[in-house]
Amino acid sequence: MKEHGSVLVVDDNVDLLNSLSSILRKSGYQVDVAEDGLTAVDKSKKHSFDVILMDVVMPGMDGLEAFRKIRQINPGAKVILMSAYYDDEAMQEVLNEGAHEAVCKPFDVAWLMDMIKKIVSNPPILIVDDDPDFCRTMARLFETEGYRVHTAGSGEEALRIAKQRACQVAFVDVKLPLMDGLETFLRLKELNPGIVAVMVTAYRDEVQGIIQKALAAAATACLYKPFDPSEAVGLVNRVSHRIPTTEVSK
Repeated sequence: MKEHGSVLVVDDNVDLLNSLSSILRKSGYQVDVAEDGLTAVDKSKKHSFDVILMDVVMPGMDGLEAFRKIRQINPGAKVILMSAYYDDEAMQEVLNEGAHEAVCKPFDVAWLMDMIKKIVSNPPILIVDDDPDFCRTMARLFETEGYRVHTAGSGEEALRIAKQRACQVAFVDVKLPLMDGLETFLRLKELNPGIVAVMVTAYRDEVQGIIQKALAAAATACLYKPFDPSEAVGLVNRVSHRIPTTEVSK
């Protein structure tokens, strides 16, 4: 069966953990599990999941703390919080912090599966930049547009993520530590020849030669920091609807 995406299920209730995992696997998802928040955080350091189902009340590190730590690792993580002890104020706080949804147990499994399906149906976007603030800003920007987002602080991390899932679009900073943006783009293209890569830089004059090499190798565009967020969203929306674009930000 074709796998539709990856889901991490986190709950100290083993019966619910096994039940949800079984339903998700039968629906074609790749599933991993954790019985506590600390294990969930550790797994999120090694794998960029499309969706994380997170129980709130757990021994040790609870779901709220784990959610916040996971968002530090991957600002674009899609986390659905679950709790039988629903606290409106606490849940609204984490929703404001970027949780995708907060649900009260018991919940309608069919409704939850439909939500997961909608999340993974959107093409994933990869943001590669060693500036964590830029990654967080871009992640929030595209999340509000309904896209899944994965972030990487280096070319090496970007390749690890790209090997786990086929990202349709990548925003790649030109100046990255160790492996630079051009090499990162070329290696991403080897993994996925159809990837749409947008080079990003704040050094217009200094890196023009690198930008031209990237464009010659079929990078889609270059955006120069600081750029209008609507420019990035518009570009991705056109790509998602298979409308070709070769423009370069002026």
